Amino acid sequence: MLQIAEGIKRPLKLYCDSKSVVLYSNNNKSSTKSKHIDIKFLVVNERVQSRQISIEHLGTNSMIADPFTKGLPPKVFHEHVAYMGVLQFEESLV
Repeated sequence: MLQIAEGIKRPLKLYCDSKSVVLYSNNNKSSTKSKHIDIKFLVVNERVQSRQISIEHLGTNSMIADPFTKGLPPKVFHEHVAYMGVLQFEESLV
């Protein structure tokens, strides 16, 4: 169940690396291709239309949470972790 916190004056921004998802969620039209979409995605679309949330595209290379959600090549993993400011345990003791 998707719940939006009470008292927020502006839309909650969600970033997504799928251009199709961003396009669908910002489109207020339905089509025959979208008739079998899971109800949770329709709820998200309704929240976007009511301006409670906004979904914006962010390229895959900019998704710093990727190390938590999928396997990455070591170079990309270390770049993301460094961008988050995560230190190795030994480094934090110095």
